[in-house]
Amino acid sequence: MAFKKVYDVFIAYHGSYEQNGSRKYADKVYEFLKSKNLKCFYFPATQNDAYKANIIDVMRSRTFLLICTNGMHILKDKQIDAKYHYELSTEIDAFYALTQIGEASLKDAKVLACGEYFNGDEAEIHELFAKRTHLYYKDENQSLDFVYDWIMDRIQRLKTWNDTQITSEIKEVFATRASMGQSCHFDNLIAAAKTVKAVGISNSELTARINPSAVKNCIEHGGSIEILFLDPEGEYTKLREAEENLRRNRIKSITNVNIETALDIRDRIEKNAENFKLYTYDKQPRMNMIFVDDYLILQYYANNIPGIDNPSFFIERQNESPIFEFAQKVYQYLKAEAVEIEV
Repeated sequence: MAFKKVYDVFIAYHGSYEQNGSRKYADKVYEFLKSKNLKCFYFPATQNDAYKANIIDVMRSRTFLLICTNGMHILKDKQIDAKYHYELSTEIDAFYALTQIGEASLKDAKVLACGEYFNGDEAEIHELFAKRTHLYYKDENQSLDFVYDWIMDRIQRLKTWNDTQITSEIKEVFATRASMGQSCHFDNLIAAAKTVKAVGISNSELTARINPSAVKNCIEHGGSIEILFLDPEGEYTKLREAEENLRRNRIKSITNVNIETALDIRDRIEKNAENFKLYTYDKQPRMNMIFVDDYLILQYYANNIPGIDNPSFFIERQNESPIFEFAQKVYQYLKAEAVEIEV
């Protein structure tokens, strides 16, 4: 379970009691960031007991800033020496672990190299900091705005990321496609639509189960409809029949009938019939999707359960609609290699 992020930055440093430690630099950074209204975890300012590895607070921090000087103890391979910096090493390990399980990014951690520590070794002290450019504080009169700017950049990226993980575009969820059809007034949606795009296996919703007048009204009033059928003669129709344990040619027969039904509907359209297009594709069917202007009816195909018995999602496009956009990309991928039915 992820920890709630309560700190903008975890300030790590080495050598609280060492003459060449980074404590004095850490004090200055903390006071500066605090003046900028950032929420910082910094041991001397937040704890009263003896210094220890603050693993929980690492997990509660959005970013990780290690402040070090040339007084840091490192091994011959330039890695941090955990013998001298046990607690610090543990804190670094803790944040590194967050990057490995997706709760943080390697870019959320930086080294602020202070004093004479400017030879590039700071990127090698731990895997958390490897192969990246870090921050340098050469002069104590130097402004620390660059540290603040880095933290704010990472916080904003995290906010953008987190915002895109939660979407309000799913308006209703139905246990089955059949129950969706009873609630969505599908004929009315199609009749008033400007653009309809559908992909499925046999596409019964737009053929066998729809009122033909709804399709006719859509097209004759300037709308467009395109339907992608799984190729009834293709390899994936045979595989789907086997997967659903159906008699051979069962899906093939249904799809052929539905294509003929769609052609019959098109033949009865008096104007703009060219805006009613039918296609076949031969790819593994994973989703049944019906786009109706800014609405999407989305359904995944389970391995061995007929499509009509699978859950359905009714989605409305928002300003930020990652699911709607994802489905559009899938549709375009299938449409790119689909073959138009010219009959």
